[in-house]
Amino acid sequence: MRSADLTGFLCWMMISTAKSSSSINGVDSTKEISEEYCQFDSFNPQCSNDEVIIMQSAVYGRMRIGRCIDAEEVEAIGDGPRQLACSVNVLSLLDVRCSGKTKCEMRVSDFSKENRQPCFPGLNKYLEASYECIKVADERRSCILTLSGVPVHVDISKSLCGTTSQPWTVEAPKGQKLLVSLLDLTPSESQTAHNSQCQQRGYIVDRTARRNISMCAVGSRREKQLHTSAGNSIEIFLNHQTEGAEDEAEFPKFLKFEAVGCSDIVPSEDNWLKRRDDVIVIGCYSSRQSWQLNCINGKWVGAIGNCSKEMSKSEQMRDTDDESKLSEKAEVLAIVSICGFTLAICFIIVCIGALCLRRYYIQNKAKSDYRTLNYESDFGRSKELSGQKTSSAFPTHRTGDAVNGSLAHQLPSYSLYLGQDGVNIKDNHHGQTNP
Repeated sequence: MRSADLTGFLCWMMISTAKSSSSINGVDSTKEISEEYCQFDSFNPQCSNDEVIIMQSAVYGRMRIGRCIDAEEVEAIGDGPRQLACSVNVLSLLDVRCSGKTKCEMRVSDFSKENRQPCFPGLNKYLEASYECIKVADERRSCILTLSGVPVHVDISKSLCGTTSQPWTVEAPKGQKLLVSLLDLTPSESQTAHNSQCQQRGYIVDRTARRNISMCAVGSRREKQLHTSAGNSIEIFLNHQTEGAEDEAEFPKFLKFEAVGCSDIVPSEDNWLKRRDDVIVIGCYSSRQSWQLNCINGKWVGAIGNCSKEMSKSEQMRDTDDESKLSEKAEVLAIVSICGFTLAICFIIVCIGALCLRRYYIQNKAKSDYRTLNYESDFGRSKELSGQKTSSAFPTHRTGDAVNGSLAHQLPSYSLYLGQDGVNIKDNHHGQTNP
């Protein structure tokens, strides 16, 4: 490989690397691809099924010495104005051929057939083009878009959603906002007649801000920011019958939706949180510790401590004392409960014993009273009869209160008992019984 060719190839590699786009919101999104295509090469970009091509730039001619034009050729023919550094913009031509499609193909030599001759005829020319693959919503599945970091586009020139009965609903994670941009690939020369008036493509309904924002395409800018939402959701209503739409139908038009800012942080049980725009303050319930985070490029930047580790020694000692006091109270409560239960059982046993004794005493007393009453009644009648018999038939002789033993021995002996006919007197000596 010649030194000039090597130098040109290295320059081309550096340009291709430098033109790769960075990520959006900290997430790798679409990347711009820039390459050189020589005279007999073909430009054939290709994206995945859920993406389409968007041309960023396209220049055809003899721009510089590099992979397609070597230094020896330039030395042989010279470096005049139409021999080197001569070019023409062919972006609009590639927009028609490739933008809005999953893949396309066009030979570099075909640009000469399109009357694009920026340099002397017969010289080798090349194409320097850059494009990117953008993600497009599949409206066949749903008219609801939920963003997750990567921008999503809607082809409004072919969209079936966006009507009054079925609008586009776009949502972002809570805490983030939605940036809506209009990507109109109509070439500037075609927009000249409409530059002074608003080409309304529809309107945005921001219910959080209570506003309706008109989507206008004014001027020659390919991408125009339309609105940044106040909340995390919006609705899109499209106008498919725009004046001049027939002349611009071949050029695709997209709405671009991006989730900007940082999503909300869910605090733990030990933390409290306060947010104001792109600043969050997080603190601890158990102490006075707090930390501040700032939203930068879609990410929260800052450090968050651990509330359990940030507690002071006095707070830790207080918590330990509280735990020990709670354990002591639990032990005392258990002992009191056991004693109370034991006393209750003893009281129940004593009450049952007292009731049994009382019942037994009442029953025995009733029986004793009944027997005493019967005995007193019978004994009174017997005594009366016995007194009569003794006084009339058997006089006795007493000295004081004592009866003479010899006389008592000589007196007859009688027994009284209760019979069927009343009180009977039995003569123990003769064995006779008298009623």
